Amino acid sequence: MAKATVTASNGLNVRKGPGTSYSKLGALAYKTTVNVLGTTNGWHKINYSGQTGYICSQYTSYSGGQTSSGGSSSGGGTTSSSGGSQYTVTATSLNVRKGAGTSYGILGQLSSGTTVTALGESSGWLKISFKGQTGWISKKYTKAGGSSSGGSGSSGSSGSSSSAKAKTGKVTTAALNVRKGAGTSYGIIGTLNNGDSFSYTQESSGWLKISYKNGTGWISKKYTTVGGGSSSGSGSSSGGSGGSASAKMKDAGQKAANKANALYSQYRSEGWTYSQAYRSSKGHYDCSSFCHRCWAAAGVNFGWGSSEGEALKCYHAGGTVSSVNNVIPGDLLFYHTNWNSGTRWKGINHVAIAVSGSQRVDAGGTPVKKTGLGSPVYIGRPGYLL
Repeated sequence: MAKATVTASNGLNVRKGPGTSYSKLGALAYKTTVNVLGTTNGWHKINYSGQTGYICSQYTSYSGGQTSSGGSSSGGGTTSSSGGSQYTVTATSLNVRKGAGTSYGILGQLSSGTTVTALGESSGWLKISFKGQTGWISKKYTKAGGSSSGGSGSSGSSGSSSSAKAKTGKVTTAALNVRKGAGTSYGIIGTLNNGDSFSYTQESSGWLKISYKNGTGWISKKYTTVGGGSSSGSGSSSGGSGGSASAKMKDAGQKAANKANALYSQYRSEGWTYSQAYRSSKGHYDCSSFCHRCWAAAGVNFGWGSSEGEALKCYHAGGTVSSVNNVIPGDLLFYHTNWNSGTRWKGINHVAIAVSGSQRVDAGGTPVKKTGLGSPVYIGRPGYLL
């Protein structure tokens, strides 16, 4: 039987149905392993204290086996008997995914006219062999036995689309979410900042498919300029945090950075010292409590947590910054140092706060210091928590 192990260090909610709108039954602790009864729309169905429950697959590691539910099976799920049949791709470019659903990661693409052998079928997805791995493609954009199955798009997601050679554009809003698919229902994989350039190969219902982190992602066209023409940039972005939401987020980051600068001056002047044991008391701080104080001044209360906990809160809220080149004031920079970090998420055991696009305030010792951004293993934007 397929199994899933919880990877969220703060635990993972068990819900009555496959979505965050369902009420909670309880929670599973970090590294808990459970049997998966089925997978649908990115949620694993499990047995929880004698009841049927669901956990978000994004925060688990999955080991193969058969699942009893249709939908987005992770490659080893129950399939129908279409194995051995030949199918030809009808889309300009068709995504090959790790599982039978658009919530799964992309392994690569197949071009129009490519013929594949189906090893199985599950809920409208074909299981194939792809570069030595098992992959899945949407059957909707293939034809079998010489007859078209009616697809003309170029990805596993539905909707009309147009495709062409790569074109370029620029982001016109302060922070624009990059998503896994063409719509706000898809997960966030990162952000682009105002002025960032990008290349895109496809447009679908007001969304652009772009090259992102050695793969692909989707952004709302509404908050970009492409092909030399300016698109509408007013209102709130359907791709994420455009318009007033972006301005609010940027203002909050600047407030947090201003507080960091003020505390830096105060602590050095008054001789405050690093102490994990007394970090909540006047005269003392540690790295995470310093960042907590900065962002509390901007309206985000982390509490007296850990650097790892602060990183996970940013991550779960979609507040991920793609690289140090996209850092703005207030962003939190998370690092993996050499002590006591092996079991932590991304090995994180230290955090600092950016006060500009090239400098951070670091409260990792006495005295607090200003230095360059270094090489963080993760960058979070707490403004997404507002």
